[in-house]
Amino acid sequence: MYRFKNSWTPERATQPHTYKQTKNNKIEKKGGEFVMREFKSFSSTEQTSLPQPHRGPSSSEIYAEPENFLEAEVVNPKTHTPHGSDTRGMFTDYEIICRTNLPSFGRRFSRVRRRYSDFEFFRKCLTKELAMCGGHPRVVVPHLPGKILLGNRFNDEVIEERRQGLCKWLQTVAGHPLLQSGSKVLVRFVEDEKFVG
Repeated sequence: MYRFKNSWTPERATQPHTYKQTKNNKIEKKGGEFVMREFKSFSSTEQTSLPQPHRGPSSSEIYAEPENFLEAEVVNPKTHTPHGSDTRGMFTDYEIICRTNLPSFGRRFSRVRRRYSDFEFFRKCLTKELAMCGGHPRVVVPHLPGKILLGNRFNDEVIEERRQGLCKWLQTVAGHPLLQSGSKVLVRFVEDEKFVG
């Protein structure tokens, strides 16, 4: 046997009840009171419950500048012969192009030239900077591509291979979020005309 709780009280019996029922409304009794609720047909709820087609990003959103970015590339190698036809003192340098909108960098665009020895010095300074900051365990500075000791180090194919290696190395280092936001050495390497550490 079921018992229903009767919420009727003598006070409620004396209160006037006025309600209006329309085509789209339904009257319900909740807790002893009449409540008017809007009635929705199956077709209207079906439309709102169906998954809406995914709207892809607009062309302005696709081509907009990312929120935070740092692009660094090593390009345009040049071999210099400071003593005319004498091959002593010959060296190759590479152009580093950097584009960024990170606040830790002074310029949005920079273009500098660096020799392989500058990359070696940069790695040494970066390692020292990290050690002074307590040697962050999540930052490991990778090794540079190997130095060419013998052979045709001024051969176009060898220079291009080294350029690609240096580009990959720099992108790995510059792509680290902790270095992007906190390394003054990285900023100086990609922005200063002459890198002094």
